[in-house]
Amino acid sequence: MAWIRTVPMSEADERLRRAVEAQHALYPPEYASPTHPTATGEAASIVAAHTLIPEALHHAFATFGALMSPDLPLSRRQHEMISIVVSSTNRCIYCTEAHAEFLRRVTLDEGLVRALREDYTTAPVTPQEREMLAYAVQLTKDATRITPQDHERLRAAGFEDTAILQITLIAAWFNYINRVADALGVGRSSSKDLKP
Repeated sequence: MAWIRTVPMSEADERLRRAVEAQHALYPPEYASPTHPTATGEAASIVAAHTLIPEALHHAFATFGALMSPDLPLSRRQHEMISIVVSSTNRCIYCTEAHAEFLRRVTLDEGLVRALREDYTTAPVTPQEREMLAYAVQLTKDATRITPQDHERLRAAGFEDTAILQITLIAAWFNYINRVADALGVGRSSSKDLKP
């Protein structure tokens, strides 16, 4: 649920239906079942929060779908690791929980999921992944402090420039979507969910 009106798929016009179907076609199979079902059985979905503007829904989610292409360098595990660490840094409950579940579905590794949510610096990840996550956190906290040396560290860890761009775009996209989710109340049922 969101704090604004959303359009249920049972009331969707052709434009909205096409936007949602196009977005679904780009996403991996573990996204097929919702992570936040509501009492009515519908998902408390960030996608649903965009339904009043189908073109925005299409472009926003097609971007993330394209970034998860298997033709790009990062693995499904790495996509979800970035999403969890960025969302945790931003204290976005909805996205942290949703992508923790997606990582769980991808890896079947509850210990990894828990560790990433608590402190990525001590999580059981590779040195390459730790460098990737440190970069995503710096981008989230203050992208103006990123320098060419940060990119050199990523290259030294084994990421080529397409991977650096992919990491950057996924982290930046999650900063966007975290703010949309929190500002529209997605997955936040009441004021008790508000963070100081």
